[in-house]
Formats: sequence, C-alpha cells, structure tokens
Amino acid sequence: MIPQQTMTHQSWLDRARGPLALVSGLALLVAAGSALVAGEFSVLSRLALAVAILCFGMYIAIDPAKAWGNVTSRESQYGSNAFVMCLAMIGILALVNVLANRYHERWDLTAQRDFSLSEATLKLLADLPAPVHATAYFSSSLPDAQKVEDLLKEYAARSNGMLTWETVDFNMNPAETKLAGVNVDGTIRFRWAGKTGPDDPKQDSITTDEAHITTALLKLVNPTPLKVYYLTGHGERDLDNFQDEGYSDLKTQIQADNYVVESLNLLSTGKVPDDAKAVIIAAPKTALLDDELKALNDYLDGNGRLLLFVDPLQTDSNVGELIKRWDLNIGDGVAVDPVSALGQDPLAIIVQRYGLHTIVKDLGTISLMPFSTSIEIPNLIKKGVDISGLALTSGDRSWLETDRSKLQYTDGEDKKGPLTLAVAVEQVENPPAEEPPPGFEDPNKKVKNRAVIIGSSEMGVNGLIKQQIANRDFILNSLNWITQTDQLITTRPRIDQQRTVFLTPAQGNFVFFSSAVFFPLVILGVGGVIWWMRR
Repeated sequence: MIPQQTMTHQSWLDRARGPLALVSGLALLVAAGSALVAGEFSVLSRLALAVAILCFGMYIAIDPAKAWGNVTSRESQYGSNAFVMCLAMIGILALVNVLANRYHERWDLTAQRDFSLSEATLKLLADLPAPVHATAYFSSSLPDAQKVEDLLKEYAARSNGMLTWETVDFNMNPAETKLAGVNVDGTIRFRWAGKTGPDDPKQDSITTDEAHITTALLKLVNPTPLKVYYLTGHGERDLDNFQDEGYSDLKTQIQADNYVVESLNLLSTGKVPDDAKAVIIAAPKTALLDDELKALNDYLDGNGRLLLFVDPLQTDSNVGELIKRWDLNIGDGVAVDPVSALGQDPLAIIVQRYGLHTIVKDLGTISLMPFSTSIEIPNLIKKGVDISGLALTSGDRSWLETDRSKLQYTDGEDKKGPLTLAVAVEQVENPPAEEPPPGFEDPNKKVKNRAVIIGSSEMGVNGLIKQQIANRDFILNSLNWITQTDQLITTRPRIDQQRTVFLTPAQGNFVFFSSAVFFPLVILGVGGVIWWMRR
C-alpha cells in the first residue's frame, strides 16, 4: 500500500509538469525573439535559453516514462510531422532568401516598367569612369525615403560595383548634415568615392525621381555643360511658353541632358557665338535676313551643328535656304497618312517606321508628328555627304498634299508615299575612297558639320513631350548626335503621368466593333445554340 504522503507529493509533481512545459516553450520563444531583434545571441537570449532547458529537463525528470509516452503517442507523431513540415518550409524560405541575396535578379511586369531603370541610367552606370559614392540625407518622416533607398539599391546593383551609397538621417545627425553643407531634407549627393573635401566635385538632387537623380550623376561625370543657342526673332516656338503649344518642357529636358540653352538674336550678335555647340531653329514664320543667313552658313562651314524644325506651307519663311547646301529641300505641301494617323485626323501622323540611324534605332515606340511636311532627299548625294532618313510615313497610301482646299490624292500633282519626315545629314572633310558598309563608320573621318531636319515643329511641343511616346527621345537623341555626345543617345527615364493610348483608324474600328458588335453577337449565337439543343 502506497503511503498517502507519497501519493500527494507525486500528484503535486504531475500538476507541475504542465506549467514547466509552458514556461520552457515561452522561454525558448523569448530567446529566439531577443536574438532576432538584437541581431546577436545576447545575455537575455542566453538566460532565456538556460531557463527553457532547465524547465524542459525538470518536465522530463518528474516522470520519464510519461514523457516518453507523450513523445511516442499518435498525437505527438502527428504534431511531429507538422513540426517537421514547418521546419522544412522555413528552411526552403531561408534558402530562397540566401539565393535571392546572392544572385540579384528582378522581373518588372508593370505596363510602364515602373520599377525598372531606363536605358539612359543603365548606360551611364555601366560607363562610370571611377567609383562614385551617393549619400541620401533623408529624415525618417519623409514619404519618399523608402523609394529613394530602393532606387539607390538598384543603381548600385546595376553599376558593377562602381556605385556605393548610404543614408544619413537629416534630423538625427544635424552636425553631419551641416558640415556637408546640406540644407534641404531629402537631398541626394553624388561624389567621387574617397573625395569628400569641400572643394571636391559634387552634385545634388533634391527630387526623388529617376530622371533628376540620373541628371545629377550625369553632371558629376560630365561637369562642363555644353551650350546650345536657340534662334529667336522670326516667330519661332517659344522656349518659355508653358502652355501645350510651348517649348518649355523641351528646354527642361535639354538642360537635363547637361546642356545650357540660351537665346540667339543674330541681329544683335552678328554671328553665332564661338562657344555654340549647336544651334536650334524651330519653325520661323518670317524670313531670315541675308546677314542672318550668312552668319548661319558661316557657322555651318566652320564645324557647325544644326537642329532644324520646319512646318508645312510656310511660304514666308526662307529657312529652307540653309539646307540646300546638302541638296535637301522642304516638301511643298502637308503630309497625309490615313493609315497611320491619330484618330480621324490624317494630318496627325503616327510614325511607326524608322530608319537605321543611331538616333532612332533604339526608340522602340511610336512618335507623333502632327501637321508635318516631307524632307526631300536628292537622288544623287554629294561626295562627303551622308543623308539618312529617320522617320517615314506608313507606305504608298500616304502622300504629300499640295492643295490646301482638300485632302485627296491627285495623281501627277501630289507626291506619293512613303514620305521622309525627318533626316540626319553629316558632311565630312575627308570622304573615304570607298563607302563603308551600312552600320560602319570611318574611324578617321573629320566631321565638317551635322544637322537633323524634322518636318514638324509640333513634334516638340509640351503637350507631346509629356506623353509616353518617343518624341522626347527622338529630339534629344538628335541633339546628342549632332553634338557628338553619342553616349547619351538612348531612351531616358520616363515622366510619371497618365498614359494616353493612340489608335489608328483601323485600330479604333477594331476596338469598337469587336466590343460593341462582334462579341455580343458571339454571346447571342452561343445562347441560341444552347437553347436549340435543350428545347
């Protein structure tokens, strides 16, 4: 017979087993949690782990047979299987995490590639001449702080180790920000790595989008901006007009490519300034004076560069005289393309056909050239002159309309397409004895002048530069080609905004009839067949 005192003592120990197991589990959770939070196996983690082991040991020592029975019971086996599966899942997730950190790869499935760097940024990062360090001075309260960190991580990942970065809390580190001369919360500063002196080169961006960040990096790499002059005084497009028909956005984008844009009045200066890297002329409505034409021709004779926009039916303008040196002519009419036009307007041409030139080879999307004219290329091109078509109409259903009273092709009067709406021309001083194969250039050539002529000044207006089409890149690539800053010829960071879908008449008809007519008829037909089979 078991003494009553022994039974009471055993009963008390049995009741203690449950709390001991509970305390052991809680202590184990505390040990793991504190280790994760602290990032190390701290004193608290060690004490909690010791308590967990001690309590678990006491749980087993009170009744080893019952503890073993609990482990080998059916319920325990089911629980063990679930525990093992959880451990396996955690192990798989940990392995995926390790592989993801070691092999950086991303897939951007958004329509506008919202989380991908542009070709311009990737090209700049790949060609960094020396290591660059970026410092983001951001307080934790700024909403764009995480966005900037994500962008800088991507910049670093795509730079092949040439760009490193760090963040400094603007509010928590006031001494460091003041010593750096940073006064604006949200500043991103680029420096050459290891050069932190007050007189060492640096470039700041206080805007968090990719376009401005890349511009700051570009200005660090190319600290001396190029100067381009914009001709005024003849009714040209206005660089300071912020309305849809103005050129203010184009001016901003040119400056973002590390140019300085200044106005040029040839009546005042008498000549093109010596520091001009290029001259831009945008659809003058009145004639240039003979002295102005001479100044521009002298400039082109002396290694000049020209970006010229022309409009159709400008009978009072004589800007076409400038391009006769290359035997080019402005078309005597307006381009019409009903096959590839915006909506029901055959004059608003959607350019889908490009040439093989460097300027347009990587555009990858359409351009819109409203109210345009053709640039006539001679059948026989002068020796030493290379002329390339950049933008063309869709085909032989387009034409150059010479009659202002109608839009109807007249055989024998109107020129049949395809029409060339923009050209690039290069003249060299030492033409090779034999023409190089297509796509190859003579490495020893000496460029005398370059020009791009675009048959629509409306192509560069604010209302189109803002759109997610190729107009901006087309124009900026043209400017970079004529100034021989070819490393900037690419697609640039996109402008965040709502997207506009441009449909040709055929595409618009397909959308309408397929949704409003064809699809309902298919549903009606299927319903009729089912009714017939069940009647």
